[in-house]
Amino acid sequence: MSQLSQPAAPRPVRAGSDRIPSSWRQEGGWYFAVALLSFGFLAAVPFWHAYSQLRRPVLRTYALAYTAVDAFLVLLLAITPDAQAPGAQDSSLSAVGGFTAVAMMVVSGLHLRSVRREVFETPRAEPVTSDPAVARALAARQRRVEARRLWNSDRSLARELGIGRPDLERGFDDGGLFDLNGAPAVVLARVCGMTMQQAERVVEARTSRGGSYFNLGELFIDVPLSTPLQEVMSERALV
Repeated sequence: MSQLSQPAAPRPVRAGSDRIPSSWRQEGGWYFAVALLSFGFLAAVPFWHAYSQLRRPVLRTYALAYTAVDAFLVLLLAITPDAQAPGAQDSSLSAVGGFTAVAMMVVSGLHLRSVRREVFETPRAEPVTSDPAVARALAARQRRVEARRLWNSDRSLARELGIGRPDLERGFDDGGLFDLNGAPAVVLARVCGMTMQQAERVVEARTSRGGSYFNLGELFIDVPLSTPLQEVMSERALV
């Protein structure tokens, strides 16, 4: 018999390879378009955008500098006499304005090359919820909510499923709950993260009360526990 071909192993993803964009045309190309097509009059806009994204003081300095030059260009444009006006031929304002605009286009275009890379090729930050550990924790929390709802609505079925009693190994995943009035010390220690000594003290206190508590407040009076541990028990206890 011919051997079945094995599927190709997935190619490993190199750290830092998930970068945006793959080319300057996909993202950030508008930086150059604004600076060049406006003849330098809007050269400051990409720098202000870069500062809003990265919040680096040096980018704010660049943005202010280009804003000042842009304002100078606007002023030159406003005071440059019309070509048909008397004395227009002797005025050098038009030449100064044109030279400044060309210089702005060239300088800002070169400057924006590195700025654009910083803004648009920064590795994408992964959302916290995409972490598998977070996903598992959220799923377990949802299981606890559903199991607690079943415990409150159909106690006999909940006990049959072993909700709050993982030691019974009934196969039902309740997300990490414990039956305050039935779970043994080993379950309390595992589910709540307490020491075996603390768990045994809880069981002893429960036994001295006749085997049951009406609420967690009674337990916290009988057995002093740290605040973090009380919070965990409040999240996971079934009474």
